[in-house]
Amino acid sequence: MIIGTAVNACGLAQALLMARSVKRQMPWAKIALCLVEKFPAHTLPDVDWIFTAREISEHLGLPDFESHMFKFNSLQCGVAMKGRMLAYLLESFPFEEHVVYLDPEMYALQPFHEIVHMLENRDVVLTPHHLEPSSPGDCSREIGTLADGTFHSGIVAVKNSPEGRHFAKWWMKIASGDFEGEPSGMFKDQPYLNFAPAYFNAGVLRHPGYNLAFWNLHENGRKVFRVDGDFVLTHQVPLCCVNFSNFLGLLESCMNQYVHDDGAFRQLWSEYQHELSLSRSENPSPPWSYSFFYSGETISNETRLRYKAALINRKPGGNPFSLSNQSEF
Repeated sequence: MIIGTAVNACGLAQALLMARSVKRQMPWAKIALCLVEKFPAHTLPDVDWIFTAREISEHLGLPDFESHMFKFNSLQCGVAMKGRMLAYLLESFPFEEHVVYLDPEMYALQPFHEIVHMLENRDVVLTPHHLEPSSPGDCSREIGTLADGTFHSGIVAVKNSPEGRHFAKWWMKIASGDFEGEPSGMFKDQPYLNFAPAYFNAGVLRHPGYNLAFWNLHENGRKVFRVDGDFVLTHQVPLCCVNFSNFLGLLESCMNQYVHDDGAFRQLWSEYQHELSLSRSENPSPPWSYSFFYSGETISNETRLRYKAALINRKPGGNPFSLSNQSEF
């Protein structure tokens, strides 16, 4: 099994915690990291292979790398490379049976036996954001999930089969940001996964121990307990993988609403924060190297949006990083 992730230098501290957690639980697994920066990465602990986003794109024969990267901001750099990373790993390691994409915020607490078992009969495995419907008279979570996507793109498992490779190339292309009317918001790659069970031999992993995150802490089946040093969920279900994304402080906000002050999840979060603090002290985060024009001017989000619109309607010539915020597209 290969576990792949895509991250810029700012997220390396979390990516290394993810890699360490995977090696603890699955020492046989290989870790591949796509660094979305202009500079190469030095050797990193628990990471078997490091590739740059440019290297992956060139290997896949994808043109206009600069145009592709210019469409995304630093928070979306993973969106720019998830599909490409999966396609690259499936192609470059043909004898590796399973490839799993994990966001850098993910943290493994058990081996991924359920994923491996499901991939015996499926070519793609997805995990839903929610496993329990909202209470009667309230469909706010369902409505919000319609925008963000039913399935979480932070954990996507693929069999190295013709169908699995077909899925990776489809996701890579449709989430590229090259089409008019694409989903809005930060997570533009996720809504397309809604189609995967219809288009491909994809399975839905309904195990509550995967993908525990701020958006499902309220669910009755995802209450966290500590038993003999291990973290388990309601009915003694093993907790396998946690998403420790605290985007806009949403994890801490949901903890305050749904987790007791002495709850086991707070213990787990505290332990993770301690590890993360140490990792960040060892891996300082420079500004994202794709945030700037070659002149050193910071690229504005408005400029990126104008450029993306121009790409959809026509093909601007030249390298966009050689221009400025005042350039017309």
